[in-house]
Amino acid sequence: SELLAHELLCPQGGPSCEYYLVLAQTHILKKDFAKAEEYLQQAAQMDYLNPNVWGLKGHLYFLSGNHSEAKACYERTISFVVDASEMHFIFLRLGLIYLEEKELEELTEAEDALSEANALNNYNAEVWAYLALVCLKVGRQLEAEQAYKYMIKLKLKDEALLAEIHTLQETVGFGNPSF
Repeated sequence: SELLAHELLCPQGGPSCEYYLVLAQTHILKKDFAKAEEYLQQAAQMDYLNPNVWGLKGHLYFLSGNHSEAKACYERTISFVVDASEMHFIFLRLGLIYLEEKELEELTEAEDALSEANALNNYNAEVWAYLALVCLKVGRQLEAEQAYKYMIKLKLKDEALLAEIHTLQETVGFGNPSF
């Protein structure tokens, strides 16, 4: 399959930035982060301003647990352009990182990022879950309940996230229409 990727993506002048991005993505999926990082370095050397290079770099850091580096890469991706191929995930994960940082001004950032993710794909239960969390944290009852309803309707799979939301709902005393 790497040979096929090579055939598809290599013009006569040798491997392209796109080619290295596909290889990097393949290795991220295989959880081979070291190899993915090598390919991303190559891609960055060929096209430093390519937002997809930074988006993938962000995912690499995010998945290996380095959220501060991920945040820097995601913010850089967004500053370049708004149509990187992974924008939905970038906004979703950036929102999550802002949420983790728990500072109040970061919550507005989190909400902005999550609203962007939502605009790109409003059938994602996780986005609704994180939006519910933000609304619970800033005390917006109606929106918290609305986001929660969508999250349930779209069948959120993440048990830990669901538990966190339920705990927070009990703490603040709202956010769950079934209370």
